[in-house]
Amino acid sequence: MGFVLLVAFVVVALNASTTAGSIVAGGLGAVSAALAGYVSHTFVRSQEAAAGHLRSYFDQPLELSRFLAAERLIADGKLSDEQRAEVLMTLVQAMVAGPPQPPVADAASIPAQPAGR
Repeated sequence: MGFVLLVAFVVVALNASTTAGSIVAGGLGAVSAALAGYVSHTFVRSQEAAAGHLRSYFDQPLELSRFLAAERLIADGKLSDEQRAEVLMTLVQAMVAGPPQPPVADAASIPAQPAGR
């Protein structure tokens, strides 16, 4: 929508009969381009946040299966009471701490795609 408005205002500015009309149409085109940029930037940020929440939602069963596997290993292991208590304490601390957060990649660290893809 913003690009369509920008093109429309460029056409109006080129076909304007007065200099003032061209300036007003050009200014409105710049404002519409800025507004479209703001809206698209906001949409992209919102989509990134939603994708992060969705990723954590689907990672939760994997995290739980790891804790259950650790619990089974502790139960099947021939550990003394002290060793079992220490391992269980470490496991509970890991559960409370939650999964490690993946590093956020910025635009400069993402490799460029070859042209034509």
